[in-house]
Amino acid sequence: MTKKYLIKLTEKQVNEPVLAECILKTGVPINMLRADANGNILIRFPKEKEKTILSFLKERGVPTSEQKDAVLYDKEKCINCGACVAICPVGAFSINKEGKLEYDEDKCALCGNCIDACPRGALKKPEF
Repeated sequence: MTKKYLIKLTEKQVNEPVLAECILKTGVPINMLRADANGNILIRFPKEKEKTILSFLKERGVPTSEQKDAVLYDKEKCINCGACVAICPVGAFSINKEGKLEYDEDKCALCGNCIDACPRGALKKPEF
């Protein structure tokens, strides 16, 4: 199981290798799922290393907030067209052998591409 956290780097921290140092000092692999120009970075790491990662980030003065939710999927509205499969950059969606959509919330990077692609409105962003 993995954990997802949104971290917010200050203008100064954006120019520092904060995540690289975290990986090197803790030995924990961190995956960057999404980042923007304002210093917001969505990261994912092994759940059992949560204390280690959060301790490092706290020492560096990096605010964190756990992201428990992923894109919300309404199976009733879904027509299994696969539009979300084709556009998802992290492979959170797939079509199974029966032709039904499968969704792995743990992989979701909350990029929103699938929401825009869904012709039936079966996907939406969670409220934060």
